[in-house]
Amino acid sequence: MTRVVIAAALLTVAALAVVFGWRWWHSDREEQQHADGDETQIRIGPVDRACDIYQSGPALNNARMFLHGARNDAWIPAGSYFLMVRDGARELYYPAPMLGYRSGPDRDGSFVVTIRPAPEPDPPAARSDSPGFAFVPSGHFLIGDRANPREPHYVWVPAFFIGVFEVTNAEFRDFLDDPTGFASNKNWSEAGRDWKAHGHSESTALLKPNVADSRRFGQPDQPVTSVTWFEAMAYCRWLTAHSGAGRWTYSLPSDAEWEKAARGPDGFDYGLGSAISDAEIASYNWKKNPDVPVTVVGWAETQRTYRHNRYGMYHASGNVAEWTASAFLPYSRQQPYTEDRRNNAELSERRSVRGGSWYSATTAPLYLPYRDAFQPSRRDRDVGFRVVAKPIP
Repeated sequence: MTRVVIAAALLTVAALAVVFGWRWWHSDREEQQHADGDETQIRIGPVDRACDIYQSGPALNNARMFLHGARNDAWIPAGSYFLMVRDGARELYYPAPMLGYRSGPDRDGSFVVTIRPAPEPDPPAARSDSPGFAFVPSGHFLIGDRANPREPHYVWVPAFFIGVFEVTNAEFRDFLDDPTGFASNKNWSEAGRDWKAHGHSESTALLKPNVADSRRFGQPDQPVTSVTWFEAMAYCRWLTAHSGAGRWTYSLPSDAEWEKAARGPDGFDYGLGSAISDAEIASYNWKKNPDVPVTVVGWAETQRTYRHNRYGMYHASGNVAEWTASAFLPYSRQQPYTEDRRNNAELSERRSVRGGSWYSATTAPLYLPYRDAFQPSRRDRDVGFRVVAKPIP
């Protein structure tokens, strides 16, 4: 009887060894296949929402379906991808850049995408005729110059709304005319109040219709330019009090927010694609010619002539360069971007300006990772700004 029990136990142990050995071999074989395919696991949640995974192309129209109806996990080879999921009438887009085998930003090298509904309703616009906002969901994206192997790295950015167009002369004029706007010290940082005590606005929102430059810079729907960083920051604080209704806060975008929105879920290097060919030059308001009849492009002309990226943002490259909230501080794989002191309004540093403009001498400033560094008191006819909106918790 004892021998029978021992034999049965040995058979059980042998069977378990076979089962676990097979599982180990199978798992090891699968892992080797993923390594050979240079794949990263993408994890999608919640699992009750199906989404489509696209592989980005060189331009908006060139994205191709990679996986339809993905609900949970998938292994994806190196490349630039994005997820699309429907949220009611809205389409949500999540970038998913894959750098190689188990190269994702999470601890096990995977890439986690959490699908969350967009806040409802959209943030209030500054005016009834304002262009409005585009929604950028939370999640990781790849920041930095892809041509510099030491720079690109993953950054997680909370969800936000961004203006589809730059702040217009009409919108900024409301800020100038409102007694609780430009004139009120509560809208200014300490450094901004110091600037205001010795300076005044020279923005294009103040151009009179009979002034020579009015057609080129002073139309109500054109982007406001010749604004300092201090003025742009004060405008955002005023807009929070004026339009936020206690539910929304408005600000300049950080470097990370601006680049994520500008790249779109496709991860482009320029506003509408991975490169600018001769045939694509007309897609951007870019020309170094201060004497042309029209320089900056207004909202009405933009809707007729130009395209937005997949998020809905116009003129990520060109038209006017844009102030950000961030100080011009370095970041790299060794020193990853963080929302640290770089976005402190009182920090005495040059500020990051992004996107290039109608006056850019080359396409280099239109390259989305490119950053200019301007003193916050500087103003130029080719520099404006757009705003970010976030719900107040």
